[in-house]
Amino acid sequence: MKKKVAFISLTLLVVGLFYFTGITNSKAHDTGSPAACTGSPFDGQTCDVNSCHDSHSLQAAQPWISSNVPGSGYVQNTVYTITAKAVKIGDGSFGFEISPQDPSGNPLGTLIANPPSTQIVTFMSLQYMTHTINSYQGTDSVVWTFQWKAPVAGTGPVTFYGAFNCGNGNTNATGTFVYPATLVIPESSDDGINTIENEQTSFSLFPNPAKEQVTITYSLKQTGNVEINMYGVDGRKISNLFNNAVNEGEHVQSLLLPTEVKPGIYLIQLITNNTATLQKIIVN
Repeated sequence: MKKKVAFISLTLLVVGLFYFTGITNSKAHDTGSPAACTGSPFDGQTCDVNSCHDSHSLQAAQPWISSNVPGSGYVQNTVYTITAKAVKIGDGSFGFEISPQDPSGNPLGTLIANPPSTQIVTFMSLQYMTHTINSYQGTDSVVWTFQWKAPVAGTGPVTFYGAFNCGNGNTNATGTFVYPATLVIPESSDDGINTIENEQTSFSLFPNPAKEQVTITYSLKQTGNVEINMYGVDGRKISNLFNNAVNEGEHVQSLLLPTEVKPGIYLIQLITNNTATLQKIIVN
């Protein structure tokens, strides 16, 4: 009799473990994501590894992180709203984790949760924003918002690294998918931190409006690396147009615009000696 009871107990334990594993792999962690799973260079992973949500390989990146930061960029110590939205038709369990970091894992700015739908989890000194037990369920999609206080002047563009989990909520481990997402927000050139007194990084561009290429003129007081990037007005990086060492003096460079760019308003960013300046450009 004791052997039979022990066998039944062991069977129930094994079945329970398989059931729990299936739940873990088919829906988001209902109490929030474990920290350090955004896929950032520092984190090095999302939740699709370590026998968590690994039934499918990491999916294609999605534009699921947005903000109300103006196209001109963030201003130091200003509080903005960050929006995270996961979408997968037919699913009912969703989760996310987002953290603004530099490539070394240093936190950029300050995260502010919006209870009861978002919360902060930590790993070492890093903060991560994630969902709560009140906000992981939805029909086809879930939207979360939280606040972010911009960092001090001179920080430069900030990258929000994120990972989203979309699951059907059943006990089948194949019912979950993890999607990475990033959002780059430039720093405003109007708050005094991107323009230095010697005008080392001031530049002009023409024609404006432009169509297939743009010519940029700038002057360097000393030899250094020059990087030229193109951003959308939502702060999302579109393309790196140039990145190379340049000698001191006056420079005129003609750069081809990405062929996939549609007509609209964009931002051209010039970075020299860790100082960034932005100019608006219209593409027609």
